[in-house]
Amino acid sequence: MLKIVTLLVLLAFAWWRFRRYLWHRRLRREGVEVPEQKGPRAVTLLAGVMLAVYGGYMLWHLFGTVSSGS
Repeated sequence: MLKIVTLLVLLAFAWWRFRRYLWHRRLRREGVEVPEQKGPRAVTLLAGVMLAVYGGYMLWHLFGTVSSGS
């Protein structure tokens, strides 16, 4: 289940970046200044969320295995 969710999130992120690239390209073609991004980059946020989700899953699995005595 987690693999499917990860794949969907990565595909959505790639689609969002592609659409943003086309939007920036259109703005440059029209001569409009592309607004500067402030704050953390989107890929940094995605990486942090993915690390938190997988880290939480690993800890949940570890403590579930230890507490069951297997």
